[in-house]
Amino acid sequence: NYRHHSHTFHKQWYQRRVRGSCTHKTSPFASPVRATMNMLRFCGSLAVLVAVIAAVANTYCEKRSTQYERSTHGWDKCDENGLACCYYFNGSVILYSHNYHNGTYNPNTHCEYIIDIDWDCNLVMCVEIDMSLAQGSGVMIKTMDTSITYKGTKTPFNANLNDNSASVMFTSEDGGGEDNKWSMGMVCVPKTDYRSVCEICEDIADQQLAGPEGDEVFKFIED
Repeated sequence: NYRHHSHTFHKQWYQRRVRGSCTHKTSPFASPVRATMNMLRFCGSLAVLVAVIAAVANTYCEKRSTQYERSTHGWDKCDENGLACCYYFNGSVILYSHNYHNGTYNPNTHCEYIIDIDWDCNLVMCVEIDMSLAQGSGVMIKTMDTSITYKGTKTPFNANLNDNSASVMFTSEDGGGEDNKWSMGMVCVPKTDYRSVCEICEDIADQQLAGPEGDEVFKFIED
């Protein structure tokens, strides 16, 4: 019952609010000119807000990508200085380290995964239990109120992040050996869904353990 939410919903919702507000009748005692001007200002402000929301959703990773190779849902660049990347998702997704299937992610990686889902959902984080990071590598999960960091062989845990957006930062010094890899499910769970974190993560466990398609670094969660 997981839902893939996009900012299209937000845009349509705000557009409906804009149209509804612009057709609202004003008081018969108000100045017609003043009422019209106030309504135009109000509608203009909402229209700008819609545009800003859409722009942020669609260009978060694009604004720093002019010199980088475009990739699905973001960009990445690999050169003598290492690997830099940024990916943006607006639905339930499983994140994977690069070269997940052979456990040899790039040295000097600096990568960000942004997950931003609908406002009526919370993100539940499902971390691969046997994840292993090379020395100097770390994964940081940040929301408005939470910051969690995994390094080395620290035992991970699953959690309800109680937020509808999160940033996952991965950095590495070494490239790792055959067993250095990580994966993390970010599941959109409606706030009216009272299942436990264990149940949520168990539902996606098979998909997560199967790994990504080829060299992809993500996989959208199937219903």
